[in-house]
Amino acid sequence: MPQEAIEITLPSGDKKPGVSFKTTPMDVAKAISNQLAKKIIVAHVRYPNGRIATLDDKLQNPEEEAANQGEGWMEYDATRPLEGNCEIKLFQFSDAKGQETFWHSSAHVLGETLENEFGVHLTHGPPTEDGFFYDSFTGKDIFSEKNYATIEKVAKKICGEDQKFKRLVVTKEEALEMFKANPFK
Repeated sequence: MPQEAIEITLPSGDKKPGVSFKTTPMDVAKAISNQLAKKIIVAHVRYPNGRIATLDDKLQNPEEEAANQGEGWMEYDATRPLEGNCEIKLFQFSDAKGQETFWHSSAHVLGETLENEFGVHLTHGPPTEDGFFYDSFTGKDIFSEKNYATIEKVAKKICGEDQKFKRLVVTKEEALEMFKANPFK
């Protein structure tokens, strides 16, 4: 992808220099403050004058579709490279959007824990206003407090693996193939 000089506009109106397909929202946070960079969870980005190019061509991406409506803001992973001159908002856990994103990711950790340790089929696991949960189908067992220590231990192990959190963006054909291969995941 083309690596060209770009201008990144912060909510304050301040501008930061960057390079398309290289500079990330995390890099912008680091340019402001290392302490801020440690707290960033997610960003919102919009491209008022379009992008130089995009990683989203021919992909099914609800964020891309949302960016074409309303004010044009897309939810953006903190480690995803920026694709042109843009405006950016950075969110921490103290922000509602930061909490929602953190809890959404936490629900995925819980889901992976339940799948790996108990062999469940995941059904529904969104963030809530106060945290997150994951409903799952076990076939017979019902979870109780006796399971909590195991769940916590496995979840901590998963977090210690330094897995990268990023949105799965796939073509419609890839999504259909994934579903056909395993309709319960």
